[in-house]
Amino acid sequence: MRRGWRLAGLGGLFLAMFVVLFLRLWFVQVAAGEEYAVRANDLTVASSPTLAPRGQIRDRDGTLLATSRFAPAVIVDRNQIPSGQEDHLKQRLSSLLGMSPLEIESAFDAPTTRVKIKEIDAETAYFVLEHQRDYPGVFIELVPIRVYPEGAVASHVIGHIGRPDQADLDERPDLDPNATIGKAGVERSYDDLLQGNPGVVAYRVNARGEILDELREIPATQGDTLWLTIDLETQQVVEQALERVISLANEEKRAADEYHNLAKRATAVVLDVDDGSVVAMASYPDFDPGEFVGGLSRSQFSALNEQAAFTNLAIQGDFPPASTFKAVTYVTAMEENLFPRDATADTPDGRVHCDGSLEFGFDDGSRQVYPDWYYPDELGWLNIHEAFEQSCNIYFYGVALRIWQDFNLSRQEDILQEWARQLGYGELLGIDLPFEHTGTVPDRELFDELAKRGVVREEGWQGGDLMNVAIGQGNVLATPLQVAASYAAIANGGTLWKPRVVQEVRDRLGQVVATNLPEAIREIDLSASTVAAFRRDLHRVTAQGTAAVAFSDFGEGWGEVGGKTGTAQNGANRDNTAWFAGVAPVSDPRYAVVVVVEEGGSGGRIAAPAGRYILQYLMGGKPTGLVAGARTD
Repeated sequence: MRRGWRLAGLGGLFLAMFVVLFLRLWFVQVAAGEEYAVRANDLTVASSPTLAPRGQIRDRDGTLLATSRFAPAVIVDRNQIPSGQEDHLKQRLSSLLGMSPLEIESAFDAPTTRVKIKEIDAETAYFVLEHQRDYPGVFIELVPIRVYPEGAVASHVIGHIGRPDQADLDERPDLDPNATIGKAGVERSYDDLLQGNPGVVAYRVNARGEILDELREIPATQGDTLWLTIDLETQQVVEQALERVISLANEEKRAADEYHNLAKRATAVVLDVDDGSVVAMASYPDFDPGEFVGGLSRSQFSALNEQAAFTNLAIQGDFPPASTFKAVTYVTAMEENLFPRDATADTPDGRVHCDGSLEFGFDDGSRQVYPDWYYPDELGWLNIHEAFEQSCNIYFYGVALRIWQDFNLSRQEDILQEWARQLGYGELLGIDLPFEHTGTVPDRELFDELAKRGVVREEGWQGGDLMNVAIGQGNVLATPLQVAASYAAIANGGTLWKPRVVQEVRDRLGQVVATNLPEAIREIDLSASTVAAFRRDLHRVTAQGTAAVAFSDFGEGWGEVGGKTGTAQNGANRDNTAWFAGVAPVSDPRYAVVVVVEEGGSGGRIAAPAGRYILQYLMGGKPTGLVAGARTD
């Protein structure tokens, strides 16, 4: 009897255990089945980002300057590399891709687990796919590749792309160190708009990390498209002019056999006088932005860096503006009625004897002789219009001396510098390109500071310094863009426009999402008589002045072009830098053109022919070959 009770108790215990087990199975499979299924799926789902194509860049007429195409690339997911095999995989990839171990190591050091190693050709892609077991964790994916259909054309405006350096990461902490970003030009200044939005692909994977199937995909979206103010055909003409003027300058140097250095760098800019838009901007030497897509070698980068090919001289070149700056002194004299004291009359018609040199006695009893560019020849008695035409330094020295004698140590002693600043010198113009320079407009305050640092003589600011400012020499520095903007402002009647290279932004569907409207920096109070005289005198320079020889074969439209030459002295062991600043048509200005040839020689002989070449095209003609002009300032 007792034994039966024991068996019954044991059976009851087993029954209870089965009931509990059944209830637990029912709970897991039915009551909580959905929750556990979600957890199971979560444990087996992996996702990876997909790169977005960068937005396009087009010229003002829609011609494609930069776009993206898709190409196969080696992608490594470090989470899927079996333990202990990473070093072996790196060696294999180094051999396969022709990359140094250091480059491979650098790619693997990225903070993300999934990294792009390198774009490859179709043959290499097939090889990896056929030998997948030898490359664990390696995938071949189509990624967007930057393409520049026009090669090096407008490279300093477009810029190039690359991986972020430490300075980029410091400036933008949210950047992915493995990302591709704009490093120069509009690629940099509009990087946020060009980037696009990356996509995501989600996969179901097993415990070994093998992909079972694709669950969902959020496609990447292409970045916005930039429509530039640049006109491609004008840009190409400007770049041709720079290449040819470098050759011309060096031919002249070799023929004369009197030079310190060959000309190597030049720049030019064409501005729309009515709204500040950049029609063309070029700097020589240039670079092909496509070479940066796959990454430059150290030797390639060093060679380009040594040539200063990455420097956009139009906005980063700090040059003494030489006689092109006489436009500022001209405006100051006309607007403030400040003509040389020794002129035959205190009016624009008052004449100064341009006899080749100016001898002037200072307060300390010392005397200094300032030879003019045409010394020992003479130009005769000239008024302000004729002095501008023939670039007589003596006349413009006289304007500076008048200011020094009348206003020294008074509130008005900086009247010439104030006009320069009104016209855009010594400040950022705010162009939508990176790395713009401010230039320098020297005055007493600056010289006092430099004297304390031992950079200039301890006496500080003197009358001779102001005389140098009046002719764009000494410590005056300007970018070619500033000179172009100042000429545009005078020619258009007094509006200093903020330069711009992007006119609008469109999304991938072609809808305008942002417009870069013309913006005036300031309105300058210029009399109509000064503006009209300035336009006429610009034409005098090209018709019978320092640029006349260079413009003698201009052809149709000759009567509507004008400009100013300049020759900047660069100090010991350096040759003069050649300048030309022009405006057309002078009766109703539309374009301002500036050309600078660093260490090119005379402005009238070298820069003016390049300016003529560009203006011929802008006036609807066919540019003729570059022939040296006269050896003038």
